[in-house]
Amino acid sequence: MNPLYAGVLIAIVFGLLAVSASRLRKTHTKDDYLVAGRSLPAVVLVFTLLCSWIGSGSLLGAAENAYNHGFAALWQAAGGWAGLALIYFIAPRARKFAQFTIPDLLEVRYNQLARVLGVIAVLFTYTAITSYQLIGGGDILRMVFPTMISADSPAGIYIIAGFVIIFTAIAGMSSVAYMDVLIGILATVTLLLAMPFLIHRAGGWHVVHSSLPPTHFQVLGDFSFIQAMELFLPTMLLMLGNQSMYQKFFS
Repeated sequence: MNPLYAGVLIAIVFGLLAVSASRLRKTHTKDDYLVAGRSLPAVVLVFTLLCSWIGSGSLLGAAENAYNHGFAALWQAAGGWAGLALIYFIAPRARKFAQFTIPDLLEVRYNQLARVLGVIAVLFTYTAITSYQLIGGGDILRMVFPTMISADSPAGIYIIAGFVIIFTAIAGMSSVAYMDVLIGILATVTLLLAMPFLIHRAGGWHVVHSSLPPTHFQVLGDFSFIQAMELFLPTMLLMLGNQSMYQKFFS
């Protein structure tokens, strides 16, 4: 066990729980719990949207794509930003319905069948998303505490699942949103500080630039336009169908 990794992880856990607990006294109604009373400050909204989108897929999957294809990998991120921009204009109209979830909106706008279909879609989607996040979190715990959690043990997954359930149950959306501020600041500062160190360790930007193929610095890179759209459009559509994004804009 690496004491530094373990100490940082424990500090983060207690920090997040402290943030959640601090929001408990301000959570009294259904609106408070599900959409943070529809009163999130702009800064909190920015960070919670950031944390809703930037996760393991962005930090690891997109990073691998960038390693293989260069700046053209930004087409994937561009889809997310395009979807976020569209939600920004859609959300005010949706907010007028004063509902809480996408299935709620579907029922108000269409009928109960649309609501049921929406619930089914959300259940399948979020079951898949939650499962791989819990597995990833369990793997991190196993790497940090290898003597306590064996490779074939599901204990890490159960611990992560319990933690997520507890901090979400404490104060709902308000808990999640204000925790995202802490997580967002931590992730942003860490990545911004890491980049110059990595470039310096590689020998400087001129060494990085000369070592990589020219396509790594082109708009499409080694992608065709169709391949770029295969990254852009699914990411944008995923963002547009992301229920948590709408809930946070409702906040």
